Amino acid sequence: MLLVVTVDVADFTDRSGSPLRYGILLLPLAGAGTAIMHSRGLRLRRLSPPDRILLLFLLYGITGSLYGRLALHEKTGALPVFIPMLIAFTYLLTTWQITENEAHRVTRGLALVGLTYAILNALANLSAVSSSFPHFIAPKTYRNSKVLYVALGVAAAWVARRRVVFALLLVLSAVIFFTYRSGTNAVVVLVTLVTLFVTKPGGSPLRPYVAAAAGVAVLMLAVINFTQTAGLASAYFEAVQKKNNNNARIALYSTGIQRFKDSPIIGQAFTGDITETVVRRDGLGAPFKAPFHDDYIMVAAVGGALGLVLLIWWIEATEVNTLRRYRGFLAAGEHRRAGLLRVLLVTFNVLFAAALFNPELSAVGRGATAFGLYALMMMVGEPPATTHVRQRAARAAALPNGQQRRRGLPS
Repeated sequence: MLLVVTVDVADFTDRSGSPLRYGILLLPLAGAGTAIMHSRGLRLRRLSPPDRILLLFLLYGITGSLYGRLALHEKTGALPVFIPMLIAFTYLLTTWQITENEAHRVTRGLALVGLTYAILNALANLSAVSSSFPHFIAPKTYRNSKVLYVALGVAAAWVARRRVVFALLLVLSAVIFFTYRSGTNAVVVLVTLVTLFVTKPGGSPLRPYVAAAAGVAVLMLAVINFTQTAGLASAYFEAVQKKNNNNARIALYSTGIQRFKDSPIIGQAFTGDITETVVRRDGLGAPFKAPFHDDYIMVAAVGGALGLVLLIWWIEATEVNTLRRYRGFLAAGEHRRAGLLRVLLVTFNVLFAAALFNPELSAVGRGATAFGLYALMMMVGEPPATTHVRQRAARAAALPNGQQRRRGLPS
């Protein structure tokens, strides 16, 4: 499925509007069906804490978006956000634990998917600046919203130690950045490096929390000092000689925030439109209709505080769950499964950082990518039980005997 999204040069899965674009979701469902056939019966994994939160979000959103489509005849509603969300639960049908060798093969495959995307992205960008390159790809197909695939390829090639693929990806990444110097590309680089840093084997377990606290602090300062932040963004675009679309984005953000203020608790309960018509340049430009270009504002505007809290709660629960399992696999010596989780976590973080500036969840292909990544993360499974026993024993050894007895731990 990820490969199909990558080679979709016509952007059919995101921009066509055809019901056929949902056909891409049949690929993981077919995989789940194959798993059922191999297990000779229907068996399900237990729902994890992130699964339960996502299920609440799904039920809230798909109920409202179906009502909006069927009863209110809303043609640009939230169904493309919530139908791909079903993919997230397909892993529940894969009851066998993934092996070390399987994890290694998946990681190598993800590196090739990332390389394929990087090649097509570079060709698309080069064709926009020179007539010497083929023009069979629309440049917008491979910009910003899907650049997370570069991070996926780089992280996978690094973890799988595919040196040639890694070198090619670095060269192609430079081509992509210098032919289209977007702010999203800079964010992708930063988030990739930070996530690789906090998940470095042997690093302090406090690293993720320190990085998260720093990220929240920077975001809050950026929001509080919005004028200075917009000025900094303008200075960046001027420095890299790229067209500044701040006015259009600010117009979209302002409209979304106003819709949230009109109904802050539940918004429109996802029954309404997930696009907005705005006028840029202080009313002097032509009206245009576009997504909000910020998935968090989109969710808040259409689903209210309830929707936004569920989305952020799910992201946070997924981070905590994945980091716990990652450390457990490292402690158990299962480095390939830990490596696969590391690659997927890098891409997951990049996607939801890019969602601050791009419509990642409002198109079928990109939504399928987001929830496909989640399904892969959860499919890796739990570390061996012996790991938890060793961790519990280590904590017990650090406590006085009296506290061990009160907590029911071995003394």
